Amino acid sequence: MGTVGFVGLGDMGSRMVPHLLDANHRVVAFDVIRDRLDAMTALGAVPAGSPAAAANEADVVISAVMSTDIRAAHLGPQGIFAGMRPKTALAVLSTTSPGMLQSIASQMPAGVHLVDAPLIGGVRYAAEASLTVLLAGSDEAMALTESILRVFGDVIRVGPLGSGVTYKLITNVVVMAAEAGLREALDLTDILGSSYQTTLDLLARGPMAAVVKRALDRDNPRPIRDSAIDFDVLLSAGGEENLPVSAAGRRRLWAAAEAGSPPPVFFDLTTHTTALPKFRVNRPL
Repeated sequence: MGTVGFVGLGDMGSRMVPHLLDANHRVVAFDVIRDRLDAMTALGAVPAGSPAAAANEADVVISAVMSTDIRAAHLGPQGIFAGMRPKTALAVLSTTSPGMLQSIASQMPAGVHLVDAPLIGGVRYAAEASLTVLLAGSDEAMALTESILRVFGDVIRVGPLGSGVTYKLITNVVVMAAEAGLREALDLTDILGSSYQTTLDLLARGPMAAVVKRALDRDNPRPIRDSAIDFDVLLSAGGEENLPVSAAGRRRLWAAAEAGSPPPVFFDLTTHTTALPKFRVNRPL
């Protein structure tokens, strides 16, 4: 099997690298947080000292960083591009805007292939290798990366470069409105003096069932702040004036993300940790 460079070992990446190792790929990994890198090294990954070093030996490089970290991870003398060789390929898994992706594409080294391959599914899906990968790029670039990306779940080819991040943002409009809507339903529960448990039980019987199930999953450590950042990306692409429901949802999710310490995670959307200030109860340390 070939060598895969993997940059970004957060909640998603740390659950994806083991599948590559199980498939007998050599994985050269990097993360700015040393403990994350050490955890993957313990499983068999080769540690790299920079994104460039992770890319230098790889046939395929996977970038799984937050949108806000894309420039730092890819550009500069220690960035991914500095280490890539001709005829290799880069798969960007980040939820980002088409504009950011095109900016990165315009600075690609000569002879290097690029796909955007954002993910549908959260941490549990990553751990179970049941993600949906939205793969976009040239036929040659997709052919170089698809077999690697299939290790993580189903791969759907969605069109030319940029189509992956576009369709990811489109699906996020509905997903993230549902997340903010769940929190607002519990806000109304507080206002009317009713029970969170009964509300969640009733929502779990209808079309919100999947959202409630995901929110109640204590094995999903995703910080609410990360979802709020994804809302920022969505609105930067579509315009706040064009997406009023998303704009309102972003305000509520940022309020939840900033509700006390330690920083709330996704499960806290279902608790009083993220309630309106007058109903809020802090999470015990």
